[in-house]
Amino acid sequence: MSLRGQFFLSVILALGLSLSVLGVVACWHARLSVDNEMRMALEAGDHIVDNALLSLPAGGADTYLQRLVRSFDDNRHVRVSLVADGRMLAVSKLAVPDPVPGWYQRLLEIPVQQRIDTAPELKGRMLLVATDARNEIGEAWVQFRDGATILGLFSLLVLGVLHLVMTRLAAPLRKLNTGFEAVGSGDYTTRLHPSGPREIASLGSAFNRMTERLRGLEDANRRLTGQMVAIQEEERADLARDLHDEMGPFLFAMRVDAEAIERAGQGVIAQRARAMGEAISHIQRHVRLILKQLRPEGLAETGLAVAITNLTTFWQRHHDGIAIHLAIDAAKAGFGAETDAAIYRLVQEGLTNAARHGAARQVWIAIAADAGAIRVTVEDDGTGISDGAGSGGLGLKGMRERVSALSGSLTLGARPGGGTRIMADIPRQIEYAA
Repeated sequence: MSLRGQFFLSVILALGLSLSVLGVVACWHARLSVDNEMRMALEAGDHIVDNALLSLPAGGADTYLQRLVRSFDDNRHVRVSLVADGRMLAVSKLAVPDPVPGWYQRLLEIPVQQRIDTAPELKGRMLLVATDARNEIGEAWVQFRDGATILGLFSLLVLGVLHLVMTRLAAPLRKLNTGFEAVGSGDYTTRLHPSGPREIASLGSAFNRMTERLRGLEDANRRLTGQMVAIQEEERADLARDLHDEMGPFLFAMRVDAEAIERAGQGVIAQRARAMGEAISHIQRHVRLILKQLRPEGLAETGLAVAITNLTTFWQRHHDGIAIHLAIDAAKAGFGAETDAAIYRLVQEGLTNAARHGAARQVWIAIAADAGAIRVTVEDDGTGISDGAGSGGLGLKGMRERVSALSGSLTLGARPGGGTRIMADIPRQIEYAA
């Protein structure tokens, strides 16, 4: 249950408990009041009857007594009856009581109290004075009903005011919640307009300062990552240049010397020279492969599409049985030096994982671009990835760093139908200087 729901439930339970206690106390006091009122009414009625009997005439007593009984008509609390020989000669009419719910009537109903006058002047007749609490209970019910109505309206008013207050509080809290969800998903551009009570407005201001700080840290981290990738590329280029410029001439000279020894020598010397030449040829081929890994051949000169095409041709030539399908939507000029290098390395790493680790037979490479972003997808039909392998090794870590440096995102998952899918989304026209 939400905080707002818990708050309102607590208030409703508190109000309900309070009203229940007030109702019990009110009913208890009303019952005491009815009992006390009936006793006082009985004493007053009996006192009137006693005083009237003092003036009872010797002749016409029946008429006098009946007038006495009728004088109690419409009394709200007592009823007077004239009884002779077990017969009811006259009975006063009680005032019509207000309608009362049965449960309230039973709750406040008290035993009937009565007094009987049998003075000698009555000559065997009796005057019976008895209480009837229905009118008094009706009065108590009206007071109880009006009080309960006022308290109910007051409770509704309190709930309405609390609803307005909670609504005013809930709006900025919902904004804070939305903001934290955005930050949790990596969006540090979210800003809030501080509103509501002072404490919540202060939270909004603190949230804005936090996101501003996180955005600055993210930008600094992206710049550092971009610089690190640029430095790596420079180191690769320097290493490739050193291998080409320093080792190349020496290997070539050694190969020429080996061929000369082979031509001039005989027997074992010629065999040794030929073996040395083969070893040198192997080293030269291996160095060329290292150079291709360190510095993509023709990427800057021929463009991204041609470079990736050459890369796939190289992989198919050196890995028999693997079929690579290309779908490249890119101009020969590519998307910029840094972006092209990142895409090339991503495709290169995807091919490496598919051929060497996934035992794939089919690989699909797609590069699609629109005005806002570039999507690179590398899929294979290999063995796929195991649970928990989404973070990958050093190669995938390097790909994530390259894509992150370009403000992009990279996902690694299973391909429908089996295999692995690597997908990168890179915004266009975003370059970071080293």
